[in-house]
Amino acid sequence: MKKLSILLVVLVVSAMVLSACAPAAPTAAPAVEEAAPAAEEAAVAEEAPAAEEAPAAEEVAAEPKADILIGNLQDESGGMAVLSTPLTYAATMKIDEINAAGGINGRMIKLITYDTRSDVNDAINAYTRMVEQDNVVAVLGPPISNIGIAVAPVAEELQVPIVGLFMDENAILQENGEPWHYMFLGQNSARVQGEISGAYSAKELGAKATALLVNSQNSYSVGLADGFKTTFTANGGEIITEETYTFGDVDFRAQLTKILAQNPDSIYFPGYPAEIPLIYAQAYELGFEGMMLSDNSVPPTGLAPNTDPEASKNSSYPYGINPEDTVLKEWAAKYEEQFGIPPLAQSFSGADAFGMMVVAIENCGDDVTSACITEEMNNITAYPGFQGTFDMSPTLHQPDALPMAMMKIVDGQQVFDQWYLPSGPAN
Repeated sequence: MKKLSILLVVLVVSAMVLSACAPAAPTAAPAVEEAAPAAEEAAVAEEAPAAEEAPAAEEVAAEPKADILIGNLQDESGGMAVLSTPLTYAATMKIDEINAAGGINGRMIKLITYDTRSDVNDAINAYTRMVEQDNVVAVLGPPISNIGIAVAPVAEELQVPIVGLFMDENAILQENGEPWHYMFLGQNSARVQGEISGAYSAKELGAKATALLVNSQNSYSVGLADGFKTTFTANGGEIITEETYTFGDVDFRAQLTKILAQNPDSIYFPGYPAEIPLIYAQAYELGFEGMMLSDNSVPPTGLAPNTDPEASKNSSYPYGINPEDTVLKEWAAKYEEQFGIPPLAQSFSGADAFGMMVVAIENCGDDVTSACITEEMNNITAYPGFQGTFDMSPTLHQPDALPMAMMKIVDGQQVFDQWYLPSGPAN
């Protein structure tokens, strides 16, 4: 009896459960039609293993990776645009190449450009904005020393690295000799460039008595002159007189007249593109026929002033590249095709600066932060740049033992002579 009672209870409960699970009355016919595709999908799902469906679901849910934001601090409209714009173009070419290949670890690179207008305050404001508002992880800096010097202490505070072509060492080194931790130079400093020119002028050109014409307001010009004096005098040369000028000067006849009165065999006049053709023309006008020695800002002037190509026939200057190199010519052709103008030396050195930054970013893997990029910039070794092989000095934040191409002007055209270091010819 006891077993029978239990059986009856089980039967009653089972009936109640079946009643609760029974479908509703026929009033829900439309719902059955809407649910039909779901039923078909369920049937398909039974046929296809669930494991094969999982990746598709993940792909749908995956978020696109965020862009890598890089700042570009350049003089787009000021007096140095002729040297600054090539950096923007070089970076653009590299970014197009990287993004077309899928980016870095699947992340596209985006360049955020600000115009400094050759003004240090505008540059500081622009750097601050791109760091604090745009959230860039690194910055391609300008080829302007005064801008680099002004921004260096700000970068020390905001801790976002800048890789640029600001050649004065005050832009990369503090007064105590330690490097500004977030400032890196993508070419030889002004001092090194001056040392190379000084050694070459004394040892290869045979210059003995040189006069200096220097922009006293331009740290780049002053740095070049200091480096030149060091190696020129060490190799037996003599600085017989030194004249100065300031930004905005267009008439150098008074200084050149004083210089010519000392009967120099050469004039070393490191300056910017706006000044160089005027100095060429006015020195020639005053009858100087000696050697004209300058810096890597000569080519943007068109080499010789329009007044007379003879004005620059005895010229010599250091350049970051050998324009006759086959690899450089191929890259130059692509550059000109894309932008409609031929590249300058700054195009190639800008490509080197940006290329080293890209290597640092790649080495960071998934940790693309300003801190990691800064650390990796200190570790750059054997980077195959257009200017040569780069080893970034972690104590000087500039290339270590990078030679320069010494150039001469022949019939109005620049001609490569030889690679040179402050110590002499480079192998």
